[in-house]
Amino acid sequence: MGIRQSNAVERQKQLVALLKANGSCSIAEMSRVLDVTPMTIRRDLHFLADKQIVQVEHGFARFVASTQIEPNFAIRVQKHFMEKQAIGRHATELFVEEGDVIGIDSGSTATEVAAHLPDVRLTIVTHSLAVANMVAKNSLYQLIMLGGIFHRSSQCFYGSQVIAELHKLHLNKLFLAASGLLIPEGVSSSDLPDAEVKQALIGSSRQVILCMDSSKIGQTFLARFASLERIHTLVTDDKITDTGKEALQQYNLQVVVAPTHIEQQAKLI
Repeated sequence: MGIRQSNAVERQKQLVALLKANGSCSIAEMSRVLDVTPMTIRRDLHFLADKQIVQVEHGFARFVASTQIEPNFAIRVQKHFMEKQAIGRHATELFVEEGDVIGIDSGSTATEVAAHLPDVRLTIVTHSLAVANMVAKNSLYQLIMLGGIFHRSSQCFYGSQVIAELHKLHLNKLFLAASGLLIPEGVSSSDLPDAEVKQALIGSSRQVILCMDSSKIGQTFLARFASLERIHTLVTDDKITDTGKEALQQYNLQVVVAPTHIEQQAKLI
C-alpha cells in the first residue's frame, strides 16, 4: 500500500470517528480538524458514501452505518438464494472432512452450509435453531446445541450462556456469517448480541471460513466483530469483482469463488 493510499485510509478512519462522535459535521469543520482541503474531504466522503457509511448533503455529512438494519431471517433466506446455495455447496465440498468438529453460525447462508453437509460422521456446534433442525435429521451427526436467550427474528440463541459454553469448546473449523465486510475495517453485524457470539465462535476455532455473498462486500453495520486478519478464507459467489478479490488477498485472506451456474442449471432441471 503506497503512502498516499495509506494516508487516505487513516484520514477516512478519522472522518468516520468524527462523524460517529458528532452524528453530523460540516465539510468546513472536517477540513479544519483534519487540516486538509475541503476538496480532499469531499473526495473521502464520496468514497465513504459509496460504502453506505455516510450520507452527504448541502455541505454536511452524517454517519449512517449504524442505522442499517438487516431484514428478519425469513426475508433474508429469499435474497440472493442461488448465490447462497452455491456458497454452501462449495464450502462443504472443499472444507468438510469426516471426523471434523465444526461450528456453524446463524443466518441464511450458514443454513445453506448445513443443507449441503456430506453424509459422514461430524460433530456440529451451533446456536442457530434453523441449522440445528436441519442437522438433527442425520443420524451421522453429533449435534451440540448452544442454548441461551432465543431471538425469534434471527431464529438463534444469544447471551452469556452461549458465550460461556463456547469458551469450553475447541472447533477445528468454523463456518461464519456476517452482515457486511468493509476493507480494511473488517466484518460486521447489525446486532450487538449476534456480534458477541460471533467473536466467541472465532475465539474457539482453529480455522475461520467466512461464507458470504458478494453483495455484502463494501457494506458495514453497527457492530464490527473481527478484523480481516482473523478470517482465513472467504467463500463467496462469482459476482465478486477482481478489484475486491485482489484487495482482500492483500490481507492474506484466501478468496474462494463458488460458481452460481451450477445452481442455475439445477433450477432449470
